Amino acid sequence: MSPLLYIILLTVVLLLMLYWVLSSLTPRRERRVRVPDRGFAFESAQELFKYLETGEFYLPGDSIKLIPAESGHLRAYWHLRQEKWQEILKQVDSEKQLVLRLHQGEDSYQEVPVKKSAGSYDWEVREDSPYFISLGIKSRDNYTPVLISSKLKQL
Repeated sequence: MSPLLYIILLTVVLLLMLYWVLSSLTPRRERRVRVPDRGFAFESAQELFKYLETGEFYLPGDSIKLIPAESGHLRAYWHLRQEKWQEILKQVDSEKQLVLRLHQGEDSYQEVPVKKSAGSYDWEVREDSPYFISLGIKSRDNYTPVLISSKLKQL
């Protein structure tokens, strides 16, 4: 075999081997699987456990609860099933809105708009009177409660 032909064949074989090694190092498109991003925000550091609330974490569907939190605060929890939430959203339009209402005593109340089917909200209270909360649909002159909690005597 002539030396020139030998050098050309050796060069081609080495280049093919180099191409094979380099192509096996880069992942192929078929092998890469992308996990869909569903908006998860998971944190698992031990330092975050100090922010966990003591007491009940689970609320059954279509329920609402009012509990005392830190001094002078009340915390409301609510949880609506998705079917009930969709049914309520059909009733709410531009003139109506879904609100969480803290009732103080007989005629006094505070309210905040609600955007989610489950959540919590804190109120700072000063008076020593019975409290309860309700989640309902509010229009201009009308309020229709959907969920009502039991009464809580603060402090």
